[in-house]
Amino acid sequence: MIRAAIVLAAFGSRHKNAMASLAHIMERVQAAYPDLPVRVAYTSKTIRGHMKRAGEAVDSVPTALDRLLDEGVTHVAVQSLHLIPGTEFHELLGLANELMLREDGFRRVEVGFPLVAGEAGIEEVADAVLSIAEQGKGENDAVLFMGHGTKHDGNVYYEALHRAFQERDPSVHLGAMEAEPGIDDILERFKRDGVRKAHLLPFLFGAGWHAARDMVGDGENSWKTRLERAGIECEAVLRGAGEYDILVDIWLGHLHDAMKRMSRC
Repeated sequence: MIRAAIVLAAFGSRHKNAMASLAHIMERVQAAYPDLPVRVAYTSKTIRGHMKRAGEAVDSVPTALDRLLDEGVTHVAVQSLHLIPGTEFHELLGLANELMLREDGFRRVEVGFPLVAGEAGIEEVADAVLSIAEQGKGENDAVLFMGHGTKHDGNVYYEALHRAFQERDPSVHLGAMEAEPGIDDILERFKRDGVRKAHLLPFLFGAGWHAARDMVGDGENSWKTRLERAGIECEAVLRGAGEYDILVDIWLGHLHDAMKRMSRC
């Protein structure tokens, strides 16, 4: 007999604003699969440690899967809530393989792709994000999305998305905190283009600490501070990617695909 379940694998956040994204996608997944148990797990060891010390323990993905095994689940879909296929997504793939090879493991583990999946995914996500960028944007305004960035080869997806934005609308930009293009490059371009107002939005699953501190914080190195110092007016929209249905639809599409693969085994 098949007993199936779903695990939503998020990087994690301790910030209360970031929880809105997780609550929203959880609601959508439960509505799509009302008969299946849906669990949440955090892939960030650092975030899990902070939460444990605060008395708000949350499972890692391996722990969540072990619990499901103990409950007699035989098939599980692990849906990545990451934005690009970086280190943590590839760790999920390795874990899935390990748990299927174990003698006492699952009969099947499928991993749903992150938001951006392959070249076709870049085009789909770019179109969706551009529709978000257009909301409330003035004719001569710039829009700047802040992504995390990574040292993993998966950072090419941030660069590809930025190019896709530029091809569609040169006033829409994607920068990264820990990779290129960074805020220095963006500032130079804004100065060259004569930008006077920029709309700042996080390209992060949830609008947590990075959005509150690194994007719009009062510190001298926040993106908002640096832009305003350059004479550029800033208007921020603190909503994570998981709060927009148009993006959640893409994640759900990846989950549906994982469920289809799982059902054929």
